[in-house]
Amino acid sequence: MNKKVFSLLQFLFFIVQFFLCNNSFANISNHAILVGVIKGNKGEGITLYRADETSELLNYSNSQYIPTDSTGHFYINIILDKADYYDIGSNTLFISPNDSINMVIDIEDPSISKFSGDGADIQKYLSGNPYYKSASYLEGGKNIRRKLEENLEFILSQEQKRNVELGKLTNVSKSFNYMETARIKADVIISLVHLRSYYKRMFGIKQGLDSIPELKNYHSTAIPIIEQYAYNFTDKKYLALINYRYILSTIIKFNTENRKLKPIIQWSKFSQLSSEIDQAMKTNDVVLLNKLKKDIIGMPNEDYRNAVLNKLSTVSNLIKGMKAVDFDFEDSDGNKRKLSDYKGKSIFIDLWATWCEPCLVQKPDFEKLSKKYKDKGIFLSISLDSDKKRWLTFLKNKEISVIEGWSSFKSLSMYNVVSIPRYIIIDEDFNVFILDAPNSSSKIIQDYFNAL
Repeated sequence: MNKKVFSLLQFLFFIVQFFLCNNSFANISNHAILVGVIKGNKGEGITLYRADETSELLNYSNSQYIPTDSTGHFYINIILDKADYYDIGSNTLFISPNDSINMVIDIEDPSISKFSGDGADIQKYLSGNPYYKSASYLEGGKNIRRKLEENLEFILSQEQKRNVELGKLTNVSKSFNYMETARIKADVIISLVHLRSYYKRMFGIKQGLDSIPELKNYHSTAIPIIEQYAYNFTDKKYLALINYRYILSTIIKFNTENRKLKPIIQWSKFSQLSSEIDQAMKTNDVVLLNKLKKDIIGMPNEDYRNAVLNKLSTVSNLIKGMKAVDFDFEDSDGNKRKLSDYKGKSIFIDLWATWCEPCLVQKPDFEKLSKKYKDKGIFLSISLDSDKKRWLTFLKNKEISVIEGWSSFKSLSMYNVVSIPRYIIIDEDFNVFILDAPNSSSKIIQDYFNAL
């Protein structure tokens, strides 16, 4: 059968399912139907993440895997008890009960994703949101101006622009408007707080932040604006926004006498405990893990407490000496593999992605190490790119000295992967030796292989 005809039939099958399920669940209030295609996806699937503050404490391990066919098409019926934000690739979605949304998702560039069906205008609006880790309105530095006043004017003009675009939406809930207005405000604070560091980077300035002549009035002009926007910006509902959580230190700084700050400080403490669990995992510190458990049990807010305890339980099962958790990956030849395929040998794993600059800087060191100790273990270089094609393109015409594989954050969720690069060693008995080595050339790794 012609491949194009087969793909069309597959897509029609998804559409039929869409309408059947749409009718079936029309009167059920806790379902939403998503149907569409992930551009460039050839059956690898994609992960749908909840973006709220409780999920962050869990390292987003409560995410949902969406299977795709060989052309990237998918159909999923999700259960949700209320409207909420979700992330898929770099796209932020707002999904409500009873929604039926058709979408064409570009995982790298949300601005060219397309939507139709229920809430399509909301999804299109969200696709225009700047990314907080690119310092929002500065967009990675490309919007930086030479003069401080021009930067302030630009940032505030972007706020006005987004508010106008938000105001054009019709048939949206008051709560959505409320939260998106807060996101816009948070993006102003993010932009102003990070302005100097992006300015320094974009113009190649080497002196300290307070020594940049063009920004000499930063404290007298930008800081008052930050304070104005941060003051009384303390509704605990805002914690559901990752942009807001990104500026909590600023919010706390300018609201020390505000009683509404209590739940925000409370979440910050849970977030700190979550980070300490990560640190205890890196150092195999069982004593610290036990202490943290006692600290967490005595804290208020059941949802946050259970989330952090859940994370601690997961980490406690993967400290040094515990059995490794198996996971699936695909090698560069398209073969399906498992970590356990290499049981009986020491396994050194490098978790990386093509979009991760520190990963690319350190990758050659990992490859050198593999050549030095090629007779002492298996070296797995596992890409966590959401776009498999991008990973394969990166490998093209490169000398491959390790086993190159492709997996996902979801598949490795039991390993508490929060950031990359990340290095893991599994010993010959398939037990965890180290969950988070400093880097591939660190002394602990050299000592391990020299002792084999």
